[in-house]
Amino acid sequence: MRTLYHIYIHVLSRFNAWRSHFPFNEGMVMDGRCYVWQPHWLLRLLRHQHRGTIIVGKDFKCLNHFSSNLIGLIQPCMFTVFPKGVISIGDHVGISGSTLRCSHRITIGNHTIIGSGCLIIDTDEHPLSASDRRMPDYYSQTKSLPIVIGDDVFIGARCIITKGVTIGNGAVIGAGSVVTRDVPPNTIVAGNPARIVKQIENP
Repeated sequence: MRTLYHIYIHVLSRFNAWRSHFPFNEGMVMDGRCYVWQPHWLLRLLRHQHRGTIIVGKDFKCLNHFSSNLIGLIQPCMFTVFPKGVISIGDHVGISGSTLRCSHRITIGNHTIIGSGCLIIDTDEHPLSASDRRMPDYYSQTKSLPIVIGDDVFIGARCIITKGVTIGNGAVIGAGSVVTRDVPPNTIVAGNPARIVKQIENP
């Protein structure tokens, strides 16, 4: 029975990845459909742009159904990748109903867990200047910096990770935190903006 169950999960995950246009990899579990957004192929053709890239390690777990997480999901996972953008996900990573918005690069290390309803975004999305926001090509005035999330990181539910942040190995981000600065390895941070709460003594 266990073998049949594993086969069922494998086939269902492969189907969900296919209909989500998400790259399937060894050991992946995809519960429900996620959403991958990239600029339309015709727009990329006219602008001579390439697709963004999503790289996925083995045993990736992507939870998208409302009931697939014990605290519930407010949305399925959404991966927004602009041309030249790269989302790189390591081995044994789990993401529950979160959004990754990538203009430059988002790197997630091995054995990292990202809780329900998180937003990880490597750009300001809109310029700070009101006059720049009125421009037709306002996006060209928007700042973008890579995000690096290390190995064995635990990001609690409803967190926001902003552009240019590096989160060290073994760090824990308290639920609802807004991370605007680098987080040292093996530390617990929480709040808005997130601040160091304590050091993890036995990582």
